[in-house]
Amino acid sequence: MGSNISKLLFVIILVAVFTAGAFLSYLWTVGYYVSLELKIPDKPVICVHDFVISAKDPTFFNITILNPSFSPKEAKILGIEVLTKDKNIHYITFITPQIPEEGYVLNPGDSETFKCSWNWTKYTGQTVNIIVLVKEGSGASFQTTLPLTKINIVNIEFDPEFGNRFNMTVANSNLSATNVTLTEINVIVDNSVHRVNTQPTLPVDLEPGDSINLTCMWNWANYQGEDVTLAINTIQGYFTKKKHTIPTYAIFTIQKVEFNLTNTSCFNLTIANSEISMIALKITDISITLKNGTAIKPEKITPDLPHVIDRNSTISFICEWNWTAYRGERITITVSTKQGYETKTTWKIP
Repeated sequence: MGSNISKLLFVIILVAVFTAGAFLSYLWTVGYYVSLELKIPDKPVICVHDFVISAKDPTFFNITILNPSFSPKEAKILGIEVLTKDKNIHYITFITPQIPEEGYVLNPGDSETFKCSWNWTKYTGQTVNIIVLVKEGSGASFQTTLPLTKINIVNIEFDPEFGNRFNMTVANSNLSATNVTLTEINVIVDNSVHRVNTQPTLPVDLEPGDSINLTCMWNWANYQGEDVTLAINTIQGYFTKKKHTIPTYAIFTIQKVEFNLTNTSCFNLTIANSEISMIALKITDISITLKNGTAIKPEKITPDLPHVIDRNSTISFICEWNWTAYRGERITITVSTKQGYETKTTWKIP
């Protein structure tokens, strides 16, 4: 019996030792975490509870802000900012619900979702910092990567035989988060914007990975050798631009204008197609513009139009037009071709 009592006493002592050890370990562990994690702040500390953004509408984002229940008092939200990769800070001016000048009040345990109007298409695919400003408290800041939507101009072709149009291939990257709807194509040159018509006509929808070849109706022959910018807009707000130098395919000039004082019924015109031109030109029109803007066609042109002028060659035309009443006046003579090229000169009638 004494042996049984000894065993029971040993078990009791063992259980007591384990219990005491576990209790001391608990006190040490809890005390450590309480000292680090559970210190109650003396000012409001907010956090971003949720963030929602859609590639289909890049004009806004939604952000849910929470004032935790352990916060000592109400938090006053003063505003929301976005810090972009280019080091610019964008203060959001249109927010729903509206944030008053004195701040939007969030009581402890409360949250609010704010719709922030900000067009972020310029920063698609980039990492940004969202910053929430709080009065007399600790605000919130977090990083997020905006959805990527990328439009590419992958090919541009100018055919020297058609100076009034060009071809362009546009693609929506297979990495894009959404489809895009092409709505407008512009050519920017010499600080002027030229909106162009296309075949097929716009709008055109492109899913991620899709591309389309567009024929753009615009007379580029007058801008040979110049740098232009091609700009594409979409209904979603995404856009892309690409610079391109228009090749020089044809150079032709009016070399000489002759008015004979003894014969005021006509004048002679000599035209040259340069040796560096890549194509022969078909001259289809010769016109005269008076100083008041009135356009006049010669009554007869010899040789007849249309007339082909080869590369590295010249040709002279006799243009029948009675210029007696316009002596001493400056006129503009314009020569046009079927391919869309033209040349002009201003001349004073003797």
